Amino acid sequence: MTNLIPYIAYSDVEDRCHKLEGEGYYEWWYSDFKFDNGWTAVATWHYSDWLKHPRVPSVEISIYDPDGNRYYEETVVGAGEAVASEKICDVKIGNHHFRQQGDRYLLSVNSKKAGANLIMTTVAPPFFVSPGAIYSEGGDEHFWCVPIPRGVAEGSLFVEGKEMKVKGICYHDHDWGSCDMNRNFGGWTWGRFFDQEYSGIFSRSFPIHMTSSPEPQVNSHTGIFYLAKGNKLILCTEIVNLITEEERFDELTGQTVATKLVLKAIEDNCEAKCEFSVRKIVERDHLKFAGWNTHNWRFLDDYNTEIILDGKKDQTSGQMLHENFLLRLK
Repeated sequence: MTNLIPYIAYSDVEDRCHKLEGEGYYEWWYSDFKFDNGWTAVATWHYSDWLKHPRVPSVEISIYDPDGNRYYEETVVGAGEAVASEKICDVKIGNHHFRQQGDRYLLSVNSKKAGANLIMTTVAPPFFVSPGAIYSEGGDEHFWCVPIPRGVAEGSLFVEGKEMKVKGICYHDHDWGSCDMNRNFGGWTWGRFFDQEYSGIFSRSFPIHMTSSPEPQVNSHTGIFYLAKGNKLILCTEIVNLITEEERFDELTGQTVATKLVLKAIEDNCEAKCEFSVRKIVERDHLKFAGWNTHNWRFLDDYNTEIILDGKKDQTSGQMLHENFLLRLK
């Protein structure tokens, strides 16, 4: 398949807890936010944290001021202190809660050091591609759904004991699988861009022998590019051409990272091109688990897009996020 729109079969039950069999089972719910006052935030709810051995539940929140300074809090609890519904998104880890309530999501991270109480409402249509697995072979399965490709958010952030009222845009996705991700993946590149009309999301994973994101001619496990205009999905394809045009050596991690990329996708009546250049590395994580070195970067980028829909061309620009995760570095 190439055009994925006919295969989208999202329903609210996809965002439930799945609790797959096996010691390698993992599951997390992720959300990020860009607020009108220039602040941003990321919150992740790990029901079974794939980066911890033994696997335990945890909640992480990162809040960034307009200059990119990070305020971070992690809560790790015992297995008996986490509850998640198998009917709908309703996850409670310690005294933190993330749940769907009708057409809204309620997020509560109860920490005054770095916390949030936010209401999220969907704008762009959700997606989950049937039959759902982004990788399935020999009993190893990995899944990804996006209940809120783009939404609006409003509420409060808490930073070092002070409350800040905020409103802006948001994103939420959900990942789960039956085994360690580094058993099947070398890593991935993921990102999204939002402007006044368009919402674009891309994800591209690559095989375990790769140590960086491959060029388009190299076979990758999965690739998805999603594009909505307002509340209408206009393109969703598994053919994702992501080309590195410039890169540099990151001395703090000892790895080479892409600093300018071009993404291209085309399907039926819609064609999209997005060029993005790294403005700043806002987060670096160097982790070691399961005997492998793992690196993760989060980048703040400047982007320019060109979208042709039914022969009409639009051009937009702004700032976006993307990340690069390398899983299997010896």
